Amino acid sequence: MCGRYADFLADQDLADAFSLAITTNDERLSPPSYNVAPMQRVRIIRAAEGARTLDVAKWGLVPSWAKDPAIGSRLINARVETVAEKPSFRTAFARRRCIVPASGYFEWKTDESGKHPLYIHPADDSPLAFAGLVEAWRLTGDDEWLITCAIVTTAARDEMREIHDRQPVMMRDDAWRTWLDPASAKDELLDAALADGPQLVWHEVGREVGNVRNNSPELVEPAP
Repeated sequence: MCGRYADFLADQDLADAFSLAITTNDERLSPPSYNVAPMQRVRIIRAAEGARTLDVAKWGLVPSWAKDPAIGSRLINARVETVAEKPSFRTAFARRRCIVPASGYFEWKTDESGKHPLYIHPADDSPLAFAGLVEAWRLTGDDEWLITCAIVTTAARDEMREIHDRQPVMMRDDAWRTWLDPASAKDELLDAALADGPQLVWHEVGREVGNVRNNSPELVEPAP
């Protein structure tokens, strides 16, 4: 599962890492967040006419057929094992995929002494590219659309299993084109999602990250 992450990539770093065209006053850019939580607005990357574009979506996918957008609070993650078949996700998987950029993510490890928050990030501090899905839900009686997203997860790998049995799908840059290409076939997409991701490291952080109202650089620093 992925229920909390950090995205504090600077504008230009984001543009450089994902080959985006971004202006300094781009209104789609969210401020840096060290504690991104479900139902918040998050940055996503999509492909449009061959170019990668930056958008903002609400984290918690609302299928186009949903009667109530509140369903999004239960659809923050999509399991890669069933994403192509599950009604809530299959259309977005087939037609509307995105990358959710991140600096790292949080997971809670449980032992005899309780639950301990960990901050997990690439060993080289390069940006993470979570595999994502995106949907548009028409607001009632309006011409505006609610753009929402979900993060795809997979079984935890190797040493990550000692922390949690699930982890986000984290793609290397050679898989981005396939994932974002609307013409990619199901098998190509699953191969991209299941390929080895970046090398990760982690450290324990303070319990303050458990409160979604907290948002500061200290949340990703090692616990004293």
